[in-house]
Amino acid sequence: MSRVLASRALVCHPQTPCAALVAVGARIAQTDAFGWEVTFTAVGNPREVVLPVAAPRVHTDELWRTTCFELFLACGEDAYAEINLSPSGAFAAYRFDHYRTGMRSIPLPVPEIALEVGSERLKLTARLAEDCLPWDGTGRVGIAAVIAEVAGGISYWALAHPPGKPDFHHRDCFALTLPPLSAA
Repeated sequence: MSRVLASRALVCHPQTPCAALVAVGARIAQTDAFGWEVTFTAVGNPREVVLPVAAPRVHTDELWRTTCFELFLACGEDAYAEINLSPSGAFAAYRFDHYRTGMRSIPLPVPEIALEVGSERLKLTARLAEDCLPWDGTGRVGIAAVIAEVAGGISYWALAHPPGKPDFHHRDCFALTLPPLSAA
């Protein structure tokens, strides 16, 4: 059994409309093992979304260049971590010392990633162990998605967007505050 910590709709960046989808949402739940189960649901026409082919479940760079679901976790005032979850099963995890600087890969146990594709929605669920989450416990979290379309467009979805071009690394995107994980 899991305890839902948050369930939110993501907003498509106004400069990157998406013809294939009408909505993208995310849910974060605490697992019995005090980890996170993160579920992204995209509603519309999944056949028009580029889904990367199955890949080894290993750390893989540049997943964001096609359809990818992402978490950004505060690790202090300036530092943060980025976790990329691909429909292919591949993943990536990075730590940044400051805004887009000091990037380095961080060890992350292989998350369990499951993909379900139906006629009107696709759902990616990832399970992450709590003790491996590079999170400072303050609750500042960003949730985002990059959606590549078969027709060639790419849209950027997030809880909130800063002014200007899409930028998931901007602290305005860290728009969710989660409670600490607990036994309650």
